[in-house]
Amino acid sequence: MKSGYQIVGKRVNRVDALAKALGKAKFTSDFKRQDMLIGKALFAKFPHAIIKGVDTAKAEQLEGVQAVLTAKDLPGRNGYGILVPDKPVIAEKKTKYEGDAVALVAAVSEEIAKKALGLIEVEYEVLPAYDDPRQAMKDDAIHIHEAHPAADKGNILTTVALDSGDVEKAFREADIIIENSYETPMVDHAYMETDVCMAEPDPLTGGLTLCSPQQAVYATKRCLAPVFGIPQNKIRTFCPIVGGGFGGKEDSVLDVSAMAGVLALKTKRPVYFELDREEVFRTTGKRHATYIKHRMAATKDGKITAVDVETILDKGAYTSMGGLNNPLMAVTQRTAMYAGGTYFIPNARARSHSVFTNHPYSCAFRGFGAPQAMFAVECQIDELAKALNMDPIELRLKNILRHGDRTIFGQVMKENRGLGLEECITKVKGRMDWDKSLDQGNGPVKKGKGIAVFMYGTGIPLLFEGASCYVNLELDGSVSVAVAATEMGQGIVTALTQTAAEALGVRYEDVNVTYSDTATAPDCGPTVGSRAAVVVGNAVLDGCNKLRERMLSVASKEFKKDPRDMDIKQGEVFIVGKPETTMPLAAIVSKAFITQVPLAAVGTWYPPQPSFRAEDGQGEPMHAYTFGVQAVEVEVDTETGELSVTRSVLACDVGKAINPSLVEGQMEGGAAMGIGWAILEEGFMNKGVMENASFHNFLIPTIKDLPELESIIVEHPNDLGPYGAKGIGEPPLIATAPAIRNAVCNALGISINTIPLTAVRILAAVKNQQAVGGGN
Repeated sequence: MKSGYQIVGKRVNRVDALAKALGKAKFTSDFKRQDMLIGKALFAKFPHAIIKGVDTAKAEQLEGVQAVLTAKDLPGRNGYGILVPDKPVIAEKKTKYEGDAVALVAAVSEEIAKKALGLIEVEYEVLPAYDDPRQAMKDDAIHIHEAHPAADKGNILTTVALDSGDVEKAFREADIIIENSYETPMVDHAYMETDVCMAEPDPLTGGLTLCSPQQAVYATKRCLAPVFGIPQNKIRTFCPIVGGGFGGKEDSVLDVSAMAGVLALKTKRPVYFELDREEVFRTTGKRHATYIKHRMAATKDGKITAVDVETILDKGAYTSMGGLNNPLMAVTQRTAMYAGGTYFIPNARARSHSVFTNHPYSCAFRGFGAPQAMFAVECQIDELAKALNMDPIELRLKNILRHGDRTIFGQVMKENRGLGLEECITKVKGRMDWDKSLDQGNGPVKKGKGIAVFMYGTGIPLLFEGASCYVNLELDGSVSVAVAATEMGQGIVTALTQTAAEALGVRYEDVNVTYSDTATAPDCGPTVGSRAAVVVGNAVLDGCNKLRERMLSVASKEFKKDPRDMDIKQGEVFIVGKPETTMPLAAIVSKAFITQVPLAAVGTWYPPQPSFRAEDGQGEPMHAYTFGVQAVEVEVDTETGELSVTRSVLACDVGKAINPSLVEGQMEGGAAMGIGWAILEEGFMNKGVMENASFHNFLIPTIKDLPELESIIVEHPNDLGPYGAKGIGEPPLIATAPAIRNAVCNALGISINTIPLTAVRILAAVKNQQAVGGGN
């Protein structure tokens, strides 16, 4: 792998840093205009009910109201969704969760729009609401969808099966079997920027322009074209910078854009539609809550021989990214894939069931099913270590995947795709002084250490995975790169700028990467799956390499040298070994322009075609995997149940850090989000109604809840990544919760298998242990 890069691997300032720091960067709501109507939705009063009638007469007569829509007024199909169009724009016969709209209003002001909502009368016949997918999947449960287009059976949307080896034989022959149940909560993405869309009809084309914070501009127009009754080529979707997405704005954009769009088409005027924070909590997608039964078999010397895992996912009311049949198994697939964690386990059985409830639809959320699966398996590893009286790190090193090993889903690990897990473990162990005991003292506060490891695939395991972009050389030697990837705080525009500058040999300052817009850039896929820096980066690399070859060919005629003997650096073309013989790239570009050499190129990249067999869950779904390990120290007050994370060290094998500062930012942000999931965040649902729909009682960590977050970058290059890179957006979250749980168990000597580890849960476990132990 080439070293000595000019700009790749350097800690250059983010492209958008100054504008954001000064408050001058514009988000979607900053583009709001005075001539826009305000759109609002009347959401369901009851999360599961038959709609007997909707009376909008009073609302329609209110001065300033421009339109009131019910399901009968829609211009096209009343259904949309990333995988299947099962979510209605406006509920017609039945509500399935409290985020279903039963009517829409457009008015000249927000005050009038809200008043109009209060004038709409809806008659309901209330039905029982399901909060627990284990109850909803029973044969006698009421069907939430009477005739779902893709459901397997009743309220079970889909079941993913994974089988390898002989599980029954392995358990019969096992020296030790560890069996436990684990639960993880439904949580909100808690992004800073609420969901908003500006929809504007185009009188020239009869089309529609949608501006909103989103993660997949092409998916948005594909999903919503049938709703609007407009061909895709007449819909423009574009996205300014985004104030956080974490997977949620792949779906929620469809909600606000569908409602804003139909109102704009009805009124023939631009419409501004924004959810307030409570509406975001009640109506948009969440992380899948899970219920996991996990059995693990091992030999007496600590070799894991088998796992048998059943996972039940709370799908919520609609499919979203929950998963369908192969190849669209999505989150459900990932929970089965990662049921064996990062370990070589020759025998495995996993069943993952995605089940409808009357909750907000569960969607993509940083880690896409891997955090839930890894939580269970990493807790199991510590339970096995405890049973064997073995150090948890020693046990992990005995079983981790190495070069040539096969995962439980059948993919063979390769060092040339980046396999740095062992180095991550070794470095974290050293940084944490793992073998040094903690001073417990004599008081009620107990200290503990915990560790967890993870793996996460780069990209999305779908047949159409790939990316395209446009690269254009300007006559002054500067470069324009048009991509449809979303900048949502992760720094993708900066990373792609560095990639383009390195590939073409120009200055970082001379590259401009555009923001996501279907009118100016080709489809590069969604900004999800930790794929953008790698998959889109490879497309940018391809486009730049094509232009580089053309410019060197032109320059060879000027220098009368073979192009292979020439190079471009910092915007200067020169003969290798003779740096004094230089010519500005701008001069070569001008020469190319007048000699009919194209200055624009389409860059593309497709990974090796992914595979995942539906019958047994075997295949090669991703081309490369990011590996990592996190260790934490905690303090637990046995009198109050209060838990503090006092130290965190996270190491990630990222292949190659295009920009180490960006990578560290992702690592620190992921660890912080993981701490929130582990100890604080939980959506409380009661008969389909969210009881904590605000930041007053849905708690997320503040800076005071976080320790210093230490990050270690490990680089085992991926030979299919740009300059060796692998994905880093989602992986840093995955190990945090099990590491904290394992540390709490280490401190207290108690196994707590449900997160978040709130003071109430911890204190209940302590009191239960004292009661069992005779009040000690």
